[in-house]
Amino acid sequence: MSEGLCANDPIFDVPPLPTDEQVKRFGMDGDGPYPTIAPGAMTWTQLDTLRHQIAAFSHLCEQRALLTQQIYEESKPGHQRSQTLAAIANSIGVSAAGSQPSYPGPVYSKGGDGPRGARWTPSAAQLARLEELFATGMGTPNGDLRTKITDELAKLGPVNEANVYNWFQNKKARTKKKLLEEQAAKNRSG
Repeated sequence: MSEGLCANDPIFDVPPLPTDEQVKRFGMDGDGPYPTIAPGAMTWTQLDTLRHQIAAFSHLCEQRALLTQQIYEESKPGHQRSQTLAAIANSIGVSAAGSQPSYPGPVYSKGGDGPRGARWTPSAAQLARLEELFATGMGTPNGDLRTKITDELAKLGPVNEANVYNWFQNKKARTKKKLLEEQAAKNRSG
């Protein structure tokens, strides 16, 4: 359990297990409103642990309901929302009435502009040179070769090494897909 919570904490106060006589007397043996667990399905220790977990969960649900109600009350005009309450509410996913929940941004985000910036579109001259290089069968360039290609393409327009790498990878994937589609069409017709 986390620090500050212990078995003696009031949130874990649960009534003792019923005796066999109470089970028979109050109809808790399957005839009454309470479902029963088949004999031997759980040990007394497991049942006790389950009861403690249910009590703790119930307490958490009550706290969340109270917090949600308090946030609703504070969202009315004229109320100042406390920073502590806001931090607690955000940590458990409760937001003020009418507001959208805030989720952490993507890990790969470089700022507030979203997960990616503007797409790179090669100029006609850059595209022609890239197609020419791909036609030689060189594959995706690595290291110094990619740097040289990027420098050459930079004279024709804006580009960076990631653009060059991604273009070659995408071209390779499109070529492979086209080849597989042609083979499938050939197999169907022939």
